[in-house]
Amino acid sequence: MPEFHYVSSVKGHLVTRFPSLRLSVAQYIGATRKGKTIVWDETEVAAISEREWQTYRREYRRCMADKSLVERTKEDFEAYVADKQAREKEALEKTTAEAMERAKAEAREQAPSTGTTNQPTEVTSLKAKKAIR
Repeated sequence: MPEFHYVSSVKGHLVTRFPSLRLSVAQYIGATRKGKTIVWDETEVAAISEREWQTYRREYRRCMADKSLVERTKEDFEAYVADKQAREKEALEKTTAEAMERAKAEAREQAPSTGTTNQPTEVTSLKAKKAIR
């Protein structure tokens, strides 16, 4: 018996992750609800444990029969996880770089002007001019 069953959803078919029926917010395989809009990710490969598969076998088999779910392999799942981690790492690096640029810009704006402190000043008062002569 396999340890996990791997599946992906098909765009247009909203498949609930069946244990989530006990939760207040439903979880979907390969889809997320953003307000009234549903966003599908057909690249997502979900790993369903053997225990969950056996507990909800009728529901999952029905979804496979009506082509709401597509069977995938362990290799598909591992490739999906690796790609997802790479995308998350890239997004984190981008966010970090943007935050550092904002911090540098704020530091430049808040730093006192150093242009006049290291340059000689022009003597303008009469007393100072007389003292120099």
